[in-house]
Amino acid sequence: MEIAANTKISVILKANPSAIEAIASINKHFEKLRNPLLRKILASRVTIADAARIGGCSEADFYKKLAPLGFTQKQADSTSTPKPVKSTAEKPTYLKQLPQESILTLDVCEDIATGHDPFLKIMEAVEQVKSGNALQIINSFEPTPLISILQKKGYASYVEVLHPELVHTYFWPDNASIKPLAVTAPVTNDFDVMVRDYEGKLKYLDVRHLEMPQPMITILSELETLPEHEAIHVTHRKVPQFLLPKLQERGCEIAIKEIGPSEVHLLIYKTAAP
Repeated sequence: MEIAANTKISVILKANPSAIEAIASINKHFEKLRNPLLRKILASRVTIADAARIGGCSEADFYKKLAPLGFTQKQADSTSTPKPVKSTAEKPTYLKQLPQESILTLDVCEDIATGHDPFLKIMEAVEQVKSGNALQIINSFEPTPLISILQKKGYASYVEVLHPELVHTYFWPDNASIKPLAVTAPVTNDFDVMVRDYEGKLKYLDVRHLEMPQPMITILSELETLPEHEAIHVTHRKVPQFLLPKLQERGCEIAIKEIGPSEVHLLIYKTAAP
């Protein structure tokens, strides 16, 4: 049987079931094929090119292992090999700027483990993705076929391999962007004067050591119990752009004083001045 980069693994296994062990022996990434449940989900969607991408090997490794079983490489394969989908090494700016609460999370590990195909569930979740949010798929392997499908539908992706059995894959509209909110900060003298006005009625909070989105969560939590006519003095690493609309919703205002490249002082208070 002739095989090429775009030949589905399921076609190969149907032609010769012994190919399961041949492919599994290429490296540990393909040992999942020994599990009939995972094989049912993966083999029908993954091509040789996809599998090579997932396993970090070459298509030639497949041809070599499958040759003793009677499989031969299609001669024109060198010109028909689809371009593999590349994962971005560094997290894209869009994801870095996206608030944690704007990331929709779908964990399909249990579906995979129990042999249920999560494809329809994933596609339903994709319908909720628009500019300003993203979908995070938690899986036990890199979903290369899904990435290819959604790429054609206009979605960008980023793959984060936490360890061999835990992979986070993010999807968002390819043309999506986050527009920073305009911030008008009082001049330094005004900030200092305002701080003095709240003397004795200030709560100090340093959130520089916290990972996103904990700074925003911590600040909003403190505002819930902030007595009237008091203020919070926050030391932050940067101007928290995504906190600003949240403050507006709560009837709060903010004064800002930039101290250095990674230190900003914030004075958060109710609209009514003391």
